[in-house]
Amino acid sequence: MAVVSMQREPTPEYPAIKPGMMGMYIFLASEVMFFGSLFATYFYLYGSHSTWPPAAPSSTPEYYVSWLGVPAINTVVLLSSGVTCHFALDALAHDNRARFFFLQIVTIVLGFGFEFGQLYEFINAFGRGLNLKANTFASAFFTMTGFHGAHVLGGLVLLILILYRASRGQFSSRNHVGPAAVTLYWHFVDIVWVFLFLILYVGITAGK
Repeated sequence: MAVVSMQREPTPEYPAIKPGMMGMYIFLASEVMFFGSLFATYFYLYGSHSTWPPAAPSSTPEYYVSWLGVPAINTVVLLSSGVTCHFALDALAHDNRARFFFLQIVTIVLGFGFEFGQLYEFINAFGRGLNLKANTFASAFFTMTGFHGAHVLGGLVLLILILYRASRGQFSSRNHVGPAAVTLYWHFVDIVWVFLFLILYVGITAGK
């Protein structure tokens, strides 16, 4: 009696997408919708006004923001942190732990530098009469940049947590899903800032 044997399909040792990365992809999809709604609201306000930004009060001649100075420096700082974060992950993937720790710390320092720069920009804007209740542009400006700053702060918490866990030997070239997910998130906040910078700073300056 012949026995028919069926050959099983070989299964990969690891799934194509790790659950941790899949979770981050889903989370970032929700974040895209969140920031997308903020941008949509901004463009709705832009289209609803014959003059944008609305005219500044005569008592505050330097009412609106400019891309020059702190915003431009902040952009370079945040994008540089994205570069160091990328190469920190690459170093971990190649078990170069010393390089990983150095680049991860540099990323965190640059991230806090961005936050302090944004805080300075907010204080400076308040001093020139730009606040949440000034008009629709001011409300949109502080809402969008404020939420982005909160996301950067959340990313810094994650980066510090990854650094702490790595110091305890929890990651290697074969196990670095957590750092990869956090790096993806950090690139996301970088990209969002580029759009914010172009729309809220460069666009406003060019239109003045």
